Amino acid sequence: MLAGAMGLLTVACSDDKGTATPEGVDASSVGKDGGGPSSGDDDDDDDTNGNPDGDGEQDAGDSCIGKYAAPDLNGSGACGTIDFGEPAANFGPVDTNDPDYKGTVLPDGIYDLINAERGSTGPGSFRETFVVKGNRFTRIRQINATGNSAGAITYRSGTFEIDPSGKQMVKFTYDCAKKGDNFEDAGVDNYPFDGVVADDCGVRYRFGLAGFRVTLRRRAAN
Repeated sequence: MLAGAMGLLTVACSDDKGTATPEGVDASSVGKDGGGPSSGDDDDDDDTNGNPDGDGEQDAGDSCIGKYAAPDLNGSGACGTIDFGEPAANFGPVDTNDPDYKGTVLPDGIYDLINAERGSTGPGSFRETFVVKGNRFTRIRQINATGNSAGAITYRSGTFEIDPSGKQMVKFTYDCAKKGDNFEDAGVDNYPFDGVVADDCGVRYRFGLAGFRVTLRRRAAN
């Protein structure tokens, strides 16, 4: 079972699967050409996310529509990102009672990181806002891996695809990638993940990378 309330979105440690190096932590993560400043959303809601008509909210039921902030894939930030919605979350220990990835779909929305876990001890923090609509996304992220100073803010946009083989993996393909002031070639990332819709329309989404597990919450409508 996932730990805590069901209205959360989570990212998990990588000792299971998915050892992608988080951007902003290791300079060996090279970036992509970056393309343009926008995510290129054409509003046709093409969807490889398990939602046949492209509406992520359908998975939570019609009663959930309108309860969450509408996803914006063409924000004013680099790669079409929007600004962070929450302050950085300090790392805590990994909840060992919550080890398994469940897969499933990622409902459309804006997700703000509210909790961060780490496989090893040490200070630091993680900050992220992730926006998804259909099979497209944008992401803004900043990691402080040492506790001394936060790394450069990274920006991503592109498409994602959920592995149909039941391996609970999500593949991110970037068409725009920027670290600080510089565009880069970010290639492709594959993360183990969870996406769970709760009875109260809340969503938890968890994915793993390089020893970290973080939790994001779907942003409510104003």
